[in-house]
Amino acid sequence: MRKLLAFFPLLIILSCNSAKLAHLKSKITTAQGHSVMTYLAITPSEQEQGLSGIKENDFSEKEGMLFYYPQAGIKHFWMPDTYFNLDLIYLDLNFKVIDIVRNLAHHKGRANSELIPRARGVWSNHVLEMKSSSKIAREIQIGDQLKIEYSPEAKKVIENL
Repeated sequence: MRKLLAFFPLLIILSCNSAKLAHLKSKITTAQGHSVMTYLAITPSEQEQGLSGIKENDFSEKEGMLFYYPQAGIKHFWMPDTYFNLDLIYLDLNFKVIDIVRNLAHHKGRANSELIPRARGVWSNHVLEMKSSSKIAREIQIGDQLKIEYSPEAKKVIENL
């Protein structure tokens, strides 16, 4: 019992960090055959939260966040309260890479909003964010076709959008 109680604070900390990430997941396979486990940001609140507040050690280079939108449009991103630089990979309806913003600088906190880095607006359906330091992210190129597999829970949500 004493050993279990010793781990309890650690479990609370891990739960708090993972609670910031969207709960629905998918797997993306790149044109090079690499798998990327993605957290889906579907709701406006999930999309607003994005990767804000996620510490560098809590997000691997084989993970990403997929911003799923039911309609194409100009997508704007900024980096408040981020702890690592990101590559933003813009995707069409069929998950073909149509543009990439590389190494968008992180910005700890939300103070001085005019200083928070922003990516140019890009017309797209979806956006995949990955750590700029990720070897997998660096290999993705404009024109690549990505494949996506949704978890059963994610598939149900997306079908009802």
